[in-house]
Amino acid sequence: MRYAPPRREARSQAVMTPLPAPFLRRSGPGASPAGRAVRDFAWAGAIVLPCALFAVLATRMLGPLALFWPANAVLLGMLLRHPGRATPAAWLGALAAYLAADLAVGTAWLPTVWLALANLAGVGTGYLVAGRVLAVGAHRLDQPRAMPSVLVVCLASAAAEALIGGAAGAVVFGRGFVASLLDWFNGQLAVAIILLPPFLAAPRRPLHLLLERLRAGPQCRREDLLPVATLALSLACAVVLGGPGVLALPVPALIWCALRYPVFPTLVLTASISVVQLFAIAVGLLRLPDSNFLYINSVMSARLGIALVALGPMAVAIVNGARNDLLRRLDHLARHDHLTGVLRRGAFFERAGAILADLAAAGRPAAVLMIDIDHFKQINDRFGHAQGDRVLAAVAAGLQAGLREGAILGRLGGEEFAVLLPAAGASEAWLAAERLRLRVAALSVPAEDGAGGSVPPLSGLSVSLGLAVADADRPPSLEALLAQADAALYAAKAAGRNRVERAA
Repeated sequence: MRYAPPRREARSQAVMTPLPAPFLRRSGPGASPAGRAVRDFAWAGAIVLPCALFAVLATRMLGPLALFWPANAVLLGMLLRHPGRATPAAWLGALAAYLAADLAVGTAWLPTVWLALANLAGVGTGYLVAGRVLAVGAHRLDQPRAMPSVLVVCLASAAAEALIGGAAGAVVFGRGFVASLLDWFNGQLAVAIILLPPFLAAPRRPLHLLLERLRAGPQCRREDLLPVATLALSLACAVVLGGPGVLALPVPALIWCALRYPVFPTLVLTASISVVQLFAIAVGLLRLPDSNFLYINSVMSARLGIALVALGPMAVAIVNGARNDLLRRLDHLARHDHLTGVLRRGAFFERAGAILADLAAAGRPAAVLMIDIDHFKQINDRFGHAQGDRVLAAVAAGLQAGLREGAILGRLGGEEFAVLLPAAGASEAWLAAERLRLRVAALSVPAEDGAGGSVPPLSGLSVSLGLAVADADRPPSLEALLAQADAALYAAKAAGRNRVERAA
């Protein structure tokens, strides 16, 4: 929340120059303390200054009060995502940016310093409270219980800022203390509720993820656009109809988005709609009845109503995201071996059978490998079953790392694995099998003695492999291929182990 300066020509124009490249790099462990301090100072300033300038300049167009002040919520969200940046230099950089934004548009020194301290008090209080109420991992909003904790953070931050900012409104700007206090608290709470959740839920590298999806090409289906289209239509209807009830008109569409899209896009959509509603009220597109009850006017009431209404779709998105994540983990546990992480027998048969049927329909070849760890019983007898488990996990990881894209690996039981090589002919499959055999032979598995102490790592492992190739003209079933590969595996065992044999 921010009071605008009187309407007069600014004494100076704000000029934002791009930061040099060294300031934009993240502080590393090898950087000097002075270098880290400069980078943290510039990092915080680069976050606050554009947000503050936007709010102050928008305020000059919308009236005497800043309807939307995003700088505090954005800074708090970034500090919670990067707690290592919460250094004295970063707080000093934020203070400098708050001061620069006000001074750039001609605000006097007294209100500038007072308001900057109010902003820092709000962000600092929110950061300290978040360290106590947000559980480990809740900073990512991947738990349903995180949303009430985020609301507590928003309330604490808004209260701390309102206490200082409200006094500034009463002393510097000549407004009543209670009215000023409520206005500041209302405005900052609404903005924090709207903006803080998307910042917490954002992926770690959003630009990298976006570029990857753009390179992958359009994957959006027509039905995926329906919730967004309905959301836009509901906002248009709100503008046409008017009245206090239209603030909740986009809620059904937002809940549809929450059930259809991942958490972060839903939170971004909810925040965007809320911000659009705020500015639509300010410029008169959304018509609200006039009211003034106990210092609460129609704009304050609408602002808080928009933020509280946004909590519903945000909570639905987080709960639905946690549910989907749990279902994915349960499905992974059901389909993957808990020890090695590769597909279980049933999941391998299901996926490999489907791939083989598609290859047969397209007239393309395929190959199957049966793999068995040599002398595995001796490893268990000599070193114990715990070491045998470590060997199984290491061999599975080595096999998985040696497979090309599209190949699938499964554990059929005990020390026996199977591999499907899609679109692989006889020579390519043989080379792949040899590559896997050599990779296992190069493994060195850490070992422990019976008392838990370390002993020299276990090396000299080997596997025997049986290979069967599906003819593109008359492809056999997966079961037939595996039977052929299993017979070739027994031949490799009989021929001395640590070798590849192809089915006749």
